Amino acid sequence: MSRILTVTLNPALDLTTGVERLEEGHKMRCEPPQMDPGGGGANVSRAIHHLGGASEAFICTGAPLGPAYRDLFEASGLPAIWHDCGVPTRQSVAVHDRASGGQYRFVLPGEPWGEPVWRGALDALAAELRPGDLVVLSGSQPPGVPEDFPRRLCALAGPLGAKVIVDTSGRPLEVAAQPNTGAHVIRMDHYEGMELMGWTEFGPAQAEALARELVDRGAAAIAIVTLGGEGAWAATETEAWHCAPPVVEVLSSTGAGDSFVAALAIGLSDGRPFPDAVAFAVAAAADAVTTAGTDLCTLSGTLEKLARVTRKPL
Repeated sequence: MSRILTVTLNPALDLTTGVERLEEGHKMRCEPPQMDPGGGGANVSRAIHHLGGASEAFICTGAPLGPAYRDLFEASGLPAIWHDCGVPTRQSVAVHDRASGGQYRFVLPGEPWGEPVWRGALDALAAELRPGDLVVLSGSQPPGVPEDFPRRLCALAGPLGAKVIVDTSGRPLEVAAQPNTGAHVIRMDHYEGMELMGWTEFGPAQAEALARELVDRGAAAIAIVTLGGEGAWAATETEAWHCAPPVVEVLSSTGAGDSFVAALAIGLSDGRPFPDAVAFAVAAAADAVTTAGTDLCTLSGTLEKLARVTRKPL
């Protein structure tokens, strides 16, 4: 079993609340807020814990919100490696409109990182890598971090026999999707796939084609493209699968991608057969959308949905 090390360069203190109705220009009284330590890698570690697995989280924080973020994360009892980058930790807000049932997410920008900051974070991360690690680089990058940061991390991990799961977006994803990045896994959703390829439509055929193309071009050993409630298309050099979740009632899509990556990391770390690892990830994402706010997947819900995931070799 490999150690799972999650990496969060751009954490956010997530605040979730609700109002009776969103109305322009009106003072809207909010429900008591729920606060969570968010950001891709941190959420992946939280979801891994929910699923009965173990990980360590490498998280970059900075005052004034950094200490509050750290307190919330440590209250969960999860092990973390804290790197004080000296740049303020950002915040995000999610508001539920109870009248319409809609959710509105406001993600505040983080402050830019200069070269000494991102090099310091990369050096600190390099010092924490161990042979055979499964490293999960998840979430957005702060402004100023070079677009090829995933490639740099893969270059550090490779000589140790450590493998990197890349789950990011925007230009860093475009760079990571080029040949010979060194990633073990690249995961993206259909919105990211459309942006990456410049496509105006995206369905099952495009998801399968993109997963295969990413592997064929040498971007990663495993490529996975998710398409909401239709599931995931996953490819390696020797096999490809489509795993579809059961139909569920969606309460909040927040956390579905992080739950997917968490379950996938557990499956790969445990050495499960490839389609079993992907099916477990699909079940975790399906369970996550049935939980409210920023809540992630649960073990009981994931196992119940796993029994109803369909698997099809391609």
